[in-house]
Amino acid sequence: MKDIVKSRTNAEVKIINGKRVKLHRRSRRSKVTTYTAVAVAVFTTIGLILSLCFFFNLEKVSVSGVTLYTGDQIVEVGGVVNGANLFRTNTKLIEERLVDTLPYIESAKVTKDFPNSLVIEVVEAEKAVEIESDNAYYVISRSGRVLEGPNQIHDTSLPLVKGFEIKSPKVNEKLESRDSHKTKILMQIVEDIKESEIDNITVIDLTDRTDIVMWYDNRIEMRVGSSLDMDYKLTYMKYVVRDLADDYEGMLRYNGMDTGITEIKKGAETTRPVQTPASTEAPADAVPEETTEPGTDQAPAAREYTGWEEE
Repeated sequence: MKDIVKSRTNAEVKIINGKRVKLHRRSRRSKVTTYTAVAVAVFTTIGLILSLCFFFNLEKVSVSGVTLYTGDQIVEVGGVVNGANLFRTNTKLIEERLVDTLPYIESAKVTKDFPNSLVIEVVEAEKAVEIESDNAYYVISRSGRVLEGPNQIHDTSLPLVKGFEIKSPKVNEKLESRDSHKTKILMQIVEDIKESEIDNITVIDLTDRTDIVMWYDNRIEMRVGSSLDMDYKLTYMKYVVRDLADDYEGMLRYNGMDTGITEIKKGAETTRPVQTPASTEAPADAVPEETTEPGTDQAPAAREYTGWEEE
């Protein structure tokens, strides 16, 4: 008589039509899992189709940050279509269209606000200077893009740049000079004027980039030399100009950190030093206090130049 060995099995035995039939549990479970996965995929696909065709359609566009363009212009140039599906809307493409097409848009950010809105936030370009080149005028932004031109009349609210030959004056493109150094120098000067908070600069003459000339209020000629330490020179000039009479006309020449600034009054035959630099031992960021009595303050101490330096 043979021993009967019992073994575990995953099979289940049933009598079907008088016959013993083994049903494998794993097979049943596998089929259930497959059916479930198929059902989920079907419902997901149906939901996606409904979302792309019937739901989340664009009904509202919010535009902020613009003063030079209308909201309708932003929507039209961006290629935004009312009723378009929000899922299929390419926000990056809208941003690129706005910046590449409208020169006074410095940057644009487009975000989706579900279920049916689009938000467009715009940063407009800031006018910095106007360049005189080939008997025409070109408005330049702080970031160095051509905003307008060629114009026939100078915008007197902007500093006029002379001695700068524009290489290819195309609106909404980066500024380039035939002398590549002058492009870097000009953009650095633009930033230094902003940082030093010196107002009323009416002319920037870059004819000789080693002997840069600026005019303050069209009555004071400021000779500052090369672009090296321009931020310091402009801050220095600002405090000297502040102590001159409001109707003063003449020239101020920067001689160096050791000898300071020389003043030559219009019509005078002699020159005189009007300011000497502060002690080099003073803190690097030292500047005169606004409350100091006129005629007693000193120019800020020289500090290391962190911007672009002329090669």
